[in-house]
Amino acid sequence: MRSSTAIAASTKARSLALSVHFKHPEFQMKEFEILSRASAFLLSVDPPEPTIDSSSRYSHVAESKKKREDLLRKQDYNLNPAGGPPRQVKDLGWLEFCPGVFRPLAHVVAASHVLSPWQWKNYYPQPWLKHVTQDHVRYSVSVYDMDDKDTSKVHEPLATFGLNPYPIHHKNMDLALVHLKSEEATLKHMESLGVEMLHLTENDRVFNRGDEVTFEGFELTDDHYETLEKLSDDIESEREKKKSEEDMRVFVPYGINGNLIFASAERFLAKTDTPLPEGVCGGPVIDSDGKVCGIVEGIVPVDHKEKDMAGAAAFIPYFQLREFINDAEKGMLQKIVPDTLFDKVVELKQGKALNEKNTSLNITGDQSLRGDVEEGLNMDRMFDEMIQSIRKSHSPEQVEAIIGTIEREKEEVLDIVEREGGDLDEIIARVRTKTREKQMEILKELEAAELEQAEVVSEEEYKNDDDLATSNNNK
Repeated sequence: MRSSTAIAASTKARSLALSVHFKHPEFQMKEFEILSRASAFLLSVDPPEPTIDSSSRYSHVAESKKKREDLLRKQDYNLNPAGGPPRQVKDLGWLEFCPGVFRPLAHVVAASHVLSPWQWKNYYPQPWLKHVTQDHVRYSVSVYDMDDKDTSKVHEPLATFGLNPYPIHHKNMDLALVHLKSEEATLKHMESLGVEMLHLTENDRVFNRGDEVTFEGFELTDDHYETLEKLSDDIESEREKKKSEEDMRVFVPYGINGNLIFASAERFLAKTDTPLPEGVCGGPVIDSDGKVCGIVEGIVPVDHKEKDMAGAAAFIPYFQLREFINDAEKGMLQKIVPDTLFDKVVELKQGKALNEKNTSLNITGDQSLRGDVEEGLNMDRMFDEMIQSIRKSHSPEQVEAIIGTIEREKEEVLDIVEREGGDLDEIIARVRTKTREKQMEILKELEAAELEQAEVVSEEEYKNDDDLATSNNNK
């Protein structure tokens, strides 16, 4: 088996093996078959958490504080909030405004031509491919042991995970996103297998000619048969049983370093010792800080007239990737939250304050909004009238107690809405029921106390009555 011209940059799995299978009824297909395969990687939705300087003499204090904060947060919230360092509201990602139950934690980044080859007619001119659509395919990613250097056997995946069949494609670049099925459980499993969640290079990072980057992914090769044939005489016969058109190649972990030789707004080029093999498309390009500075797009033709560029690795740079993800997340949020909330998020991202009034808003021209405003004003008037009526029939102490109960219930309702969400009327009913149950408990305690006091008084009275009767008799 050919060992990758690989320079193992990391023993952690920073890339995933992506497989696209399809089954089309018009082709008389009974089972799913391979349509395309390449590389992919996990990119965190949230920015990286601030790191704690382990060299500091007080690092243990900072770590202990963070653990306490995490524990307290888990006590108050069912879902973890968006992570990352403290930032201005306008600098938050779009999905950081998304309810936690709907918010993905990671994007699976891949090449668009691999996820949906029928959309890339210049790459795949086969006439039959135009009949394939999104309904005919399914996606999966596999994790491989990056430490397994045994070249005498076929590399088998440690685990394979399904992907949702809803990729998001860049309008014109070979770039796409897709997401994990059963994400929370899948991410935990992936973490146990050594898969690393990656982060994008910061926009202010400056690259220079000659800077070293690392290309990672998977090579698609069938050279493993040369070794296997030495181990088993049945291999060749097994191969003959397969259809000649079936893709018999396998994934082999691959990594190689390169040096930047060219940069433009759309792509970077890096020279490697040998051209990137087939299968690495969609893999991550890692900078010296261990962050993603691009996604592998392909190679410059080896017969290019510019010898310095011939065979160079081409990749889409990090700032293009960041812009695409920003647009994709914005579209995702718009589909998840109500329009009014999405519009408010847009205003916040533009730097407007949360309670900033829109002076250009035409209330008279917006009937639905005018109705909401009038309803709010009517409710305020009704509340004031109710309080005035209560003051006429109750003592000041009773009025203050009633207002205190109302304020407490209001805060509790708002807290539940913020933490759990749900129907407002149902939440109000829950809080009101809880208040009534508490009131009943207090009333029962008061009745029990009065009854006990009454029984004591009654015994004293009986005793006094007996003494009085004895005294009268003595007379």
